Amino acid sequence: MTNKSLFTRLFITTCSLFVFYALLLSHFITNNDLFGPSSITLTIITLLLLAYLFNHYLSPISQSLSAIDNGISAFKDNDFSLTVHNKKFVEINKIINIYNELANVLRSERMDIFQRELLLDTVIQSTPVALVLTNSRNSIVYSNIAARELFKQTKKIEGAKFETLYSELSETLRKATLAKASGLVTDTHHEQNIIYNVDCRQFMLNGSEHSLYLYKNMTSEISRKETDMWKQVIRLISHELNNSLAPISSLTRSAQKIMNQPEHIHMLNEVLETIGKRTKHLHDFISDYAQFARFPKPDVKPVSLKSFFLDIERLLDVNCQFDVNFKTANFDAGQIEQVLINLVKNAKESDSPLEDIELNLTQHANLITFSVCDRGAGLTDKQMKQVLLPFFTTKPSGTGVGLALCNEIIKSHHGELKLTNRKHGGLCVSFSLNLAH
Repeated sequence: MTNKSLFTRLFITTCSLFVFYALLLSHFITNNDLFGPSSITLTIITLLLLAYLFNHYLSPISQSLSAIDNGISAFKDNDFSLTVHNKKFVEINKIINIYNELANVLRSERMDIFQRELLLDTVIQSTPVALVLTNSRNSIVYSNIAARELFKQTKKIEGAKFETLYSELSETLRKATLAKASGLVTDTHHEQNIIYNVDCRQFMLNGSEHSLYLYKNMTSEISRKETDMWKQVIRLISHELNNSLAPISSLTRSAQKIMNQPEHIHMLNEVLETIGKRTKHLHDFISDYAQFARFPKPDVKPVSLKSFFLDIERLLDVNCQFDVNFKTANFDAGQIEQVLINLVKNAKESDSPLEDIELNLTQHANLITFSVCDRGAGLTDKQMKQVLLPFFTTKPSGTGVGLALCNEIIKSHHGELKLTNRKHGGLCVSFSLNLAH
């Protein structure tokens, strides 16, 4: 279908009307009746016809623009169902096509969003994590089935005040909720410990502040992980004990034979020294695990950063860079020193050249960051996920305690141990301490 032009039709019709009017007017002039009743009547009729023509030919534009205006107003109410009939007029064809295309896109997007929201709601309703979303007035605007079960409600709780449901929680969970705390909370129910991971977050939604409360029962998961960890500990200790006790037992029998054979008595001292070495190794191994189990709380005190760094530099004998403006910071100097010693020791055991090992202390705003970098082999993706777990080691003779102990020390200082592979090979281990702490 070809496009039609309203203005062309209006122009041709108007020109024809004026030609007809001019011919009749010339007739009245010839008969000296220019201002007579007939000529005045003709002029009025011509003007009325002209007005009718303008209204008739321009009404499709007016109607189409009015329909587009109604459609755009409907967009504000998330109604994208209105489309405009296109009569293929040149003057409004393009804008109608653009509007209809926009409506189709928005309608399709709206349907996709609706389907995704439906899928997301299904997932959230099925998850065992209790979820409650409240607005700035502390009214519940969204919750799931697990939340209703946690708060012992049989029907939907949307619209209710969140504080009216506090009484259904145990005292421990209620205190954590009121404090908007985040972390593990141990609750007692029928003389059994139940561990919840409580998480509360604030954010802006539609220009208004909202709070999201999450309650996840971690009891079975933590119990399973604890069991797996103890099994791993038992296997490691059993393996290490067997590796030490078997040769000690063999060497003891050899010592007994030597004592019965005086001619070989000179070999007894060597056998006893070997037994002593294996016993010391076993003692060191057990001491490492005991140290991890007896991990003390940090004794936080003001520390002169420059003096602390100079002591570390003399102790570790690696390249050190100091770039900090603050003079003091609060932390346990002994524990942080132990962390840095362990990290540099790991770097030296990574087959990195000694000159490529660096210890840096830098400052960013109110954070001071310690980083130990090397040019060793780095870590694989699998190792990166497990390297901070207790008893996991990448070394043939490692116990898997050192890095885990470092991680616990940094956590107790409100920090986080971060490991990243360097671009051209090697590993960088860093942690930051907040001067505000």
